[in-house]
Amino acid sequence: MWKSTCPEVVEITVWAGLTAFVGAVLVYLSRDQPFPEISRKHGIFLLLIAGTLMIASTSPRDFEKERISALLVTIFAGIQLVIGVWHMTINRRDVIVGPLVGILLCLGAGVLFADDWFESTTTEQATAFLTLAFLVMLEIYLFFRGMIVGTSARMWSAAGLRQIQRGLLEGKRGAVGCFERAWDMEEEYINAMSHLALEKIHSSLGNNSAAEEHHEKFQQLGGMEAIDSAWVEAIEISVYGKIISESE
Repeated sequence: MWKSTCPEVVEITVWAGLTAFVGAVLVYLSRDQPFPEISRKHGIFLLLIAGTLMIASTSPRDFEKERISALLVTIFAGIQLVIGVWHMTINRRDVIVGPLVGILLCLGAGVLFADDWFESTTTEQATAFLTLAFLVMLEIYLFFRGMIVGTSARMWSAAGLRQIQRGLLEGKRGAVGCFERAWDMEEEYINAMSHLALEKIHSSLGNNSAAEEHHEKFQQLGGMEAIDSAWVEAIEISVYGKIISESE
């Protein structure tokens, strides 16, 4: 009896291990993201799925453990991929969920297609092949954009503004730490926005030398003419509770 069920248990355990690994990587990498709660939540969700698969692997009931585990991983990874792509391209809050869960989606879809390959018609095989090829190409694109290119200055700038509104100014995860990573060599107006924010923050904290340094760099990048007045107002309201540069 043990020998006949061992392959199934190993198979579902492998899925649990892969899911847990991706979940753990998401939780670990979330520490260096501008909005860490997004990837952390997805990572924790995958860890829960992995735990569920481990529990299912010990079930005495006879069912297709390999296929069901692959189907569950594929479905959940597909849903998370859609959410990850939305965060990457539209919401612009996260870049690692899509690429990492995409690995699980490709593996799950590949296993399911392979399992039905010899029972499928020629048309179904062609459709499965094209679908898998599309998923692989999408994964390559997402991996390059998310894991190679990484987070953008816009993301860190938005994260810095949120931290100001929360009252978290100092520290690596504070507004200062976020704006110090919000640099873009191609779009220098973002650099000007960051220098202005850092100037206001350091000024409110009494760090006059740092505030003066960022003020000079801000002026070198064009000063108030280089950025939108809405950004100035948002920073000043968040830092001081009111607009102080209307006369400027």
